[in-house]
Amino acid sequence: MVKIVEDINDILAEWDPIGVGQFLAREEYKQYVPAILNVINSKEELRKCLEGILVNEMGLGFDTNNDLHFSDLDDICEKLIRIG
Repeated sequence: MVKIVEDINDILAEWDPIGVGQFLAREEYKQYVPAILNVINSKEELRKCLEGILVNEMGLGFDTNNDLHFSDLDDICEKLIRIG
């Protein structure tokens, strides 16, 4: 279980949607790992979870009709699902 938590945190830190840098991101995004673990086996639920984190927790804009936003989130979902 520790390995998957570390792997999720590594992926979030690499993604770094608020741009704090990977060093700080490892601590900053750790709080989102439990929510991600709960939905990691469902791409649709994972996407919703990540959208919620982006909008409600980080205060970022996310537009599901924006191809770049959708593609970026889809890539992160794929990475997370592979380790789940």
